[in-house]
Formats: sequence, structure tokens, C-alpha cells
Amino acid sequence: MKKPSRMNFVKIRDQYAQRGVKGVRLTQSSLFLTALIDPTKTSYTFDILESQNASLVADEIRLNINDEFIATHMGIYLYGDISQNVDAPKDKSPQLITYAPTEMNLAVVSLKNLYSGQLKVAVNNIVYLEKWDTRKHEVVPRTQMASFIAGVPVATTPSIDYESDAMTPLEPMLTFSGAKKNDITLNMPKAMTGANVIWVNQSGESVKWNLNRIALRFFGLNAQNASKFQ
Repeated sequence: MKKPSRMNFVKIRDQYAQRGVKGVRLTQSSLFLTALIDPTKTSYTFDILESQNASLVADEIRLNINDEFIATHMGIYLYGDISQNVDAPKDKSPQLITYAPTEMNLAVVSLKNLYSGQLKVAVNNIVYLEKWDTRKHEVVPRTQMASFIAGVPVATTPSIDYESDAMTPLEPMLTFSGAKKNDITLNMPKAMTGANVIWVNQSGESVKWNLNRIALRFFGLNAQNASKFQ
């Protein structure tokens, strides 16, 4: 993955100075946005502001209305949780994955539709990204899911590097503003249905992966106090 460079920082800092925006602090940062999978929908929008809390989940990272975010990289994932496979598990942990694990369960096959979609981004009704092919974000690891069952000597999970896998550089960069209308829309030709995958570890314990959301990740620079309300 091509990481943000020092030149990005210098260029962005100089642009804010030219605009006369004072008090801007640039920090390396991320955005993490999710949307619940709905079997009746082929179009999804993603809330980006902290003030849009209707669909907020615990580990989302959103934009403060006073800030701007300059995105240098973007990733698209399937997202959900992992827990012990019981009726009422006490502990659930967030889980990202870069592909639909059909090697475990064909119930997840519709989730592959995520990787035949298009993404559009507009800020204040000006389109800055259009017809972005989601296929470039599908990463099927060589080490895939394998349960510890008869004939399989070792239980394995996908070997995913979350710093780079499914993350793609944005050229030109995208700028989201807490003071503007940010529209992020994903369109797919067919609807998806969330699904569970059951995996057995080497102790013989059954683990459930519940894949029920789409996730977007952005890497870049957060410009504190840079948004301007008109």
C-alpha cells in the first residue's frame, strides 16, 4: 500500500495557509464507517459525522463538525462480530474481513455482491468520486478459513494485514468537511443477505462469525478546526 507521504502533509498545510484558515492542526487519522446489510436494498449511504448517531456502532470513527478530513486511502470490507457459538454469547468482538468466506458456508455467497458494486462520493452536491469499482477491494488470502475437524489437522483463519489489505490510494485525495453535506453512496446490481459462518478452533470449540455490515475505512489527515460554516 502506498502510505501518506510527507509531501501530502506539506501540500495540505500550505493550502490551508493560502485559504487563511488559522489554528489548523494536521494529525494522521482514520475514519471507520459502517452500514447494516439489508436484504431488500441494493443502495447504501454512510453517515460520516459524529452528530449523525442513528446508526452509530461502538467502534466507528466519525468526523467532528469542526474538522475536515483529507482521505489518502480507502478500504471496503465485510464487517460483523465474532463470538462463541451459543444462543446468548456474553462476549462479542468486532471482525473485519476482505472477502466472502464461501469455503466455510455457501450462505455467504450473496455477500460477494459487495465486490461488483460502484461507489460515489459527493460533497455539497459536487461529485468528487464516481463509478469507483469495488472489485479492487476484494482480497482473498492464500490462508483462508479452515475448521479443526476430521481430516483438517490445523484450524486457520485468514491472514489479513489490516494496514494494507483492501486499502487503495485515492488520487486525487478526497476532502470531507464537518460543515458541508457529505454523501457516500454504494450501489450494487444485486442485494446481499447477512450470514453466519461457524468455525471450530483446535480445542473443538465452535466460534460464530456474524457478517451483517459493510464497512468503509479511510486513512489520511484530520484537519482540526478547519471546517467553515457559511
